[in-house]
Amino acid sequence: MSNIDNTLAERGSRYGDFEGHAAITQGIKEAMSWGDNWDTLDDNMKEALEMVAHKIGRILNGDPNYVDSWTDIIGYVRLVEKQLLDEQQSAPEPEKTAVSPAAVFEALGVLIKAGVIVNTDDEQTT
Repeated sequence: MSNIDNTLAERGSRYGDFEGHAAITQGIKEAMSWGDNWDTLDDNMKEALEMVAHKIGRILNGDPNYVDSWTDIIGYVRLVEKQLLDEQQSAPEPEKTAVSPAAVFEALGVLIKAGVIVNTDDEQTT
């Protein structure tokens, strides 16, 4: 048996037959592509999700107790999480605008006049 055949036999005993794995994984990937956001995802997000699908296919088709498959899923998700956190930390903070008390009271007056805010106290307020 060649080195490639040995490797394939080893992988097959761990992950199950390739055809079964491929059917499960392709089904998951197809379902992901139905999502409204799929076409808006960055390449790294799509790739991470596809790799997670690949690992799920291996778990469902082969040895579900193989820890490395679960660890790999965590790793792919972590890569996207780190990128998003880095982007959020480097993004400029939105400007904060101060609202004066007079503006708050004016807005409340408008809401009261419009009937949006109604006084429900039994006593009349002045």
